[in-house]
Amino acid sequence: MVVLKQICLALTMSLAAAAPAAAEEPVKQLEARVRERAAQLTIPGIAYAVVRNGKVVNTGAINTGNGPAISTNTELRFASVTKVFTAVLLMREVERRRLSLDDSVSTWLPEFDDRPQITVRHLAAHVSEGIPGAEFVYGTNRYARLGDVLARVHGSTFEHALKNEVIEEAGLTWHVSPELGAHAGLVSTVNEVARFVVALQKDRLVTSNSFDAMTTPFVSTTGVTQPVGVGFFSQVIGGERVAWSFGQDDPDYSSALLLMIPKRKLALVMLANTDELSNPFRLLMGNVRTSPFAIAFLDAFAPDLARDVSPRDRDISDMLALAETGDAAALSSRMKALVARGTAAYPNDFALQFLAGLAPTQMPQKFCESVDATVVSAHPGNRWALLMSGGIQVQLGNSALALERYEALLALRNQQQDGLARLFRAWAYSGMAMAVRGSDTARARRYVEEGLATGVTGGTRDGLLQLKQQLAGPGAQ
Repeated sequence: MVVLKQICLALTMSLAAAAPAAAEEPVKQLEARVRERAAQLTIPGIAYAVVRNGKVVNTGAINTGNGPAISTNTELRFASVTKVFTAVLLMREVERRRLSLDDSVSTWLPEFDDRPQITVRHLAAHVSEGIPGAEFVYGTNRYARLGDVLARVHGSTFEHALKNEVIEEAGLTWHVSPELGAHAGLVSTVNEVARFVVALQKDRLVTSNSFDAMTTPFVSTTGVTQPVGVGFFSQVIGGERVAWSFGQDDPDYSSALLLMIPKRKLALVMLANTDELSNPFRLLMGNVRTSPFAIAFLDAFAPDLARDVSPRDRDISDMLALAETGDAAALSSRMKALVARGTAAYPNDFALQFLAGLAPTQMPQKFCESVDATVVSAHPGNRWALLMSGGIQVQLGNSALALERYEALLALRNQQQDGLARLFRAWAYSGMAMAVRGSDTARARRYVEEGLATGVTGGTRDGLLQLKQQLAGPGAQ
């Protein structure tokens, strides 16, 4: 019996000693993967925090030496992750019955009187453009109008309401955020946003029912599940709901990722000091499976769920990274391998359509056309899909189809009249000019002039002016 007790004691001590190492293993795995991607994408620094069961259990920073270092206390804009803070403020007012998600926006903003069918929920789910409630189209500036609604409801500025009702209520430090809107601009740190997640996991900001409503995807008027609930992106991975948000700021400033697995009370907060945590991975299309950083977190901390991230998903994520780095040879090889495995096109293959638009000649033409047709057929009112399709068809020499796609984009109704809408019009006219330049120079010139008439600036205007000069002939000044 004494010997048995000694064996049990030794085993207990052995297991106790092994436990910390085992707990650290997911962290090591995550950091190794993040370091590898940061080096590939030349991101100077990435800071992160892992939150579990209402506690911050791991924090860290990976600095590559390619630029400024970062820590979990570095203050940067969290860009569109601001949207989930706004959503929390919105749900707090819903809980108080001071407004309803199903209120017409015109109840609060008279400029929407001509579109009374648009509801607060439509703004929060990115389904307010085109035919309201019909389809998700990421519209950050339409989402921003929630700030005006909340200011009216709260009887103060949006900033004042957010600071008092969310930031201070969660016990966070307020950081001056001069570019703050309901859609973007909140300045914070990884440590602060991790505390925000703690408050959500402990139901200190909204009830569990409200959080469930926020992370339940909107269902369209045709019965199709969309990728956003109220502020949060939401999708099922491995049979469990994964709620998330991303931030994408100026290229040399910041990007962010917030990923939550509500059933497990497990979450990741991640912040980088360039935009490449998000920008290459087309997260605005609503699929976190394209993010290698999200995949790395799932692999390390929820490997059973990560098994649902297929080799195809991982291939596309890798190819997006290769496209960002300009490794054309490797990208071509991966594309051909993907096609050779008999990959079929899916209706939500936005990322694959994007890759096809970068280099359609790298894929068999029939496959490229199949991906494009499948995506556009499923999303005829999505301006991103139409824009990418037009570019693909120009490169494939299908001028008539390219014009059809661009004309459909220009004909979209109920668009937020902002800088992004102007860019889309300019891009469409530029694409139309490219489509006909070989067959009708005069028509191509007219399209260029239409593009310039949008008042677009920057690189898009420069491109139009360059095209105009090319169309003018060799003697142009």
